[in-house]
Amino acid sequence: MSRTVAEIMTSDVVSLSSTASMYDLHQMMKTHNIRHIPIVDDTRFAGVVTQKTVLAKVMYLLDIHGSSCLSKEEKSINVMSLIDKDVVFASPDMPQIKAAEFFVNNRHGCLPVIDSQDRLLGIVTSSDFVRLALKLLQ
Repeated sequence: MSRTVAEIMTSDVVSLSSTASMYDLHQMMKTHNIRHIPIVDDTRFAGVVTQKTVLAKVMYLLDIHGSSCLSKEEKSINVMSLIDKDVVFASPDMPQIKAAEFFVNNRHGCLPVIDSQDRLLGIVTSSDFVRLALKLLQ
């Protein structure tokens, strides 16, 4: 029997509602020191916003509006406009080997774990595999 992503995923996921602003997202990333935030619409997974996307948008806003208006501008942007359109997700029974291959072969930093009703169950990141490797090496 192969090991599944459910065994290594983070179940207590920090997520935001689809009605949140970019400001809320940016603050949550800083507060929790995380690079990926799943967005949930009611109870359904809607997508992920990455640190890379936030940084690009911040740089654009700074260039156009300057630092004095950054917070105001971030508050006017809905997170749904920032979600990754090409998000890849996993089911909880996905073998860990498949998830590991995904991280090696792609430039994505996370795999949201979704059930058959599109509910967010957890998230697996490349850091989870580093922790798994450390555990196996000890």
